[in-house]
Amino acid sequence: MAMILNQAKAALRIAMYLLVAFFAIKLWQDPTGSADWTVNSIGSIGHFFAALINKLGEFVQSLAS
Repeated sequence: MAMILNQAKAALRIAMYLLVAFFAIKLWQDPTGSADWTVNSIGSIGHFFAALINKLGEFVQSLAS
């Protein structure tokens, strides 16, 4: 079982290195497009958490009422 776990960790490590390499190559090829994508992604994550906090606040207020 430990051997399978070690193989899975190694495969995950290789996949992460390939993903980082892919993003580095894409950034090198199109820095403007990559910057726009990064800003949009971070903005989307921020909007998600803002909406989540608002909904949790409304839920807690409805419990108090």
